[in-house]
Amino acid sequence: MDKRAVDNSNIIATNNDACQCKLYAIERGYWNDPYLKILAGSIQQERRTPEISLGYYVRVHGVRYLIEKFIKLTNNDCQIINLGCGFDTTVFYLLDNENLRFKHFVDIDFEEITELKSNKIHRLPSLRNKLPMDNKSLKIPCGFHSSLYTILPADLRNTTQLDNQLKLLATNSIIDFTKPTLFLSECVLIYMSNEHSLNLLKYLSQTFSQCCLFLNFEQINMNDRFGEIMFENLKQRSCHLIGMESCQSLNSQCERYKNTNYTSSFCLTLNEYYKKYLNINEKRRIERIDGGLDEKELLEQLFEHYCFSWAYRDENNLGLNKITFE
Repeated sequence: MDKRAVDNSNIIATNNDACQCKLYAIERGYWNDPYLKILAGSIQQERRTPEISLGYYVRVHGVRYLIEKFIKLTNNDCQIINLGCGFDTTVFYLLDNENLRFKHFVDIDFEEITELKSNKIHRLPSLRNKLPMDNKSLKIPCGFHSSLYTILPADLRNTTQLDNQLKLLATNSIIDFTKPTLFLSECVLIYMSNEHSLNLLKYLSQTFSQCCLFLNFEQINMNDRFGEIMFENLKQRSCHLIGMESCQSLNSQCERYKNTNYTSSFCLTLNEYYKKYLNINEKRRIERIDGGLDEKELLEQLFEHYCFSWAYRDENNLGLNKITFE
């Protein structure tokens, strides 16, 4: 096995880690998701601290809130492309909500992930029956295609490969480069070199230049002691955060969007989101699930090291500046 394959396997393993944490939180009642267990299968679940479960809740809740605002702003005339999707179940969440429609949803990841995800959907009626099939369904090796949903294998560090795959969809009238497009990225860019992530961001802003929004959930404030410990813990598992340069501050997060042709950008820590925007009754509910927090210092420390950031190009004046937590 060559070095790149080894590196990929370590990145791919983060999908299993995220699934374990999410499944534990779902079973504890933080939020409802009947699909992740079907996709992830029998993953051994260790007990997680309340801080970890709260962190995943806030991640899911915040991302879904902005997705819903985007869909409503476009009057359902949009497409969503999920970068480094893993076993994420966002497409099924949206399909279950009749008020949240879209033209097409694309999941993209390494082919090792997309092949597993595609095979499970093909094999399991509880997933497959939710996805209306085209009469002329496109055959995608290590992938999946239906009238509303496509799973596409690609290495996001290779924009030429990504471009070829997306052009395949465009040529078959599955996606439209001029249609309002939301890109989702959750803890993806930090596993790339800054050169690769900047190339990816620039490629997307140029290819979908008429109207696109890039939504990112990722680490921040990684230059303090807490960030150093996080970095070393992952390094010991051969999982290297090689994109940390852009995760030093709110400014560094936004600067890369400025350098890759996005018009405007926003960034806030999970602390700010949790304190200012999360409904107080919902906050009380989730804090009680695991017996309450002994003290909030650890939670605040953790939340100060993750953020939501988003940036957009809006040549059509759709009003993407309205996509906020306000």
